[in-house]
Amino acid sequence: MSKLTSILGRLGAHSPLLKSEHGAAPGSLLLSEAVRFPYGPFRFKANLARGARFAVEVCTDLRTWTLLTEGTVQGDSFEFLDTEAAKYSYRFYRLKCGESRSLNVLGYVSTTVPPGFAMIANPFDNSAPVGEALKGWPDGTTLNRFDTRLFRLGENAVKHGKWTNPGERLPPGEGAIFYNPTSDYKSLSFCGEVMQGNLSVPIPSGFSIRSSIVPLPGNLVSDMDFPIANGDVVHVFDRDQQKYVLYPFENGQWTAGEPLIGVAESFWVAKADPGNWVRHFTIES
Repeated sequence: MSKLTSILGRLGAHSPLLKSEHGAAPGSLLLSEAVRFPYGPFRFKANLARGARFAVEVCTDLRTWTLLTEGTVQGDSFEFLDTEAAKYSYRFYRLKCGESRSLNVLGYVSTTVPPGFAMIANPFDNSAPVGEALKGWPDGTTLNRFDTRLFRLGENAVKHGKWTNPGERLPPGEGAIFYNPTSDYKSLSFCGEVMQGNLSVPIPSGFSIRSSIVPLPGNLVSDMDFPIANGDVVHVFDRDQQKYVLYPFENGQWTAGEPLIGVAESFWVAKADPGNWVRHFTIES
């Protein structure tokens, strides 16, 4: 933990559904079993029956959707594999069958971690645990979440080729410190369901690690609606320089400019008073 201590010192659902002969029952079309394979492709399944006409729509901003492919279900179940996924850092998918669109949207994000530390986040619901989502990492890899009740970091590490806590999950809205023990830049991915509706992440007073629950980049307040207040300080980790950059908020303004947060990136926040990070997010048709 000595390297990590040094870094910190700088802070100062899928269930069966009834199908019609043309596919899913109206209003019940669901995507499930999102998987991002290590070699790049992204796969998902849906409750469509043989002979159903479908159209797969994709986007990278959760607003402007385009047709990727369309066709007819040939087998007894529907499975789609996007072999072009490796070309995108993040991409989102929905399905259309007749006049109905899927009730949910699935997607993936990939982020590049350098040798050393990075602050990462999982922005999806129903995502895989660490043992599956971050498998294949060498011994010495660590993942540290911050316990706001005990005010300390927990540690999950790869030892003898396995995570010591493979069932641990990264909840959307939180984040973790990730350590890459190799000398290479490497990619890690998260995938799952895009959360929609009235979303809320509690922000306690004092230090916590937080992240956006919507998988899009943007300015922390003007784009992401973070509840900033006088006396708060946001600490964003510069992966290339391996150091924190501080963004204090005083007298109603940022003293060093507003921080830009990337997809699947988390940050430390020192909050003067507790609050809730509320976002109202809906994907329009």
